[in-house]
Amino acid sequence: MERFIHRAAGLLADAGSLVVYLCAALIVYDVVARLAFGQPFAGTADLVAIALVLVTFLQAMKALLRDRLLQMTLLLDKLPGRLLAIAMAAANVIGAALFLCLAAFAVEPILQAYRTHEFFGTDAFRVTAWPVRLAVAVLWCLLAIAFLTKARVSLQRTSL
Repeated sequence: MERFIHRAAGLLADAGSLVVYLCAALIVYDVVARLAFGQPFAGTADLVAIALVLVTFLQAMKALLRDRLLQMTLLLDKLPGRLLAIAMAAANVIGAALFLCLAAFAVEPILQAYRTHEFFGTDAFRVTAWPVRLAVAVLWCLLAIAFLTKARVSLQRTSL
């Protein structure tokens, strides 16, 4: 299971990198079209704003699994090994609970967006809201699984 989680995290992070490159290309296109032809792409700001949210959670899983998230080392550096493992496991379980709660609370807004045909953007460019909301909620669930994986690994390493 751990191998699957790490592989999924890598694929999601790669997808996030691809989205960043596509955003950069879109911004370049928008600037060139604006300056050269006076015709900017109407949806640039909306697409980049949505992409930033997606990129954050596409890459969060890999950052978590590689211990690249911010930690408060002031306290952590003072804890003995076993207590540190328990503290890290508890923090990871809390992180998992947080993201599962976020995903659970997102169900109704996703359904509402689907029923009402909610969209992001302006009249010039629209993005249907429910697929974006659903993607973020799924990414939150995957992130929760990664947090639980980290908690298990943390406890196993100290032979608790």
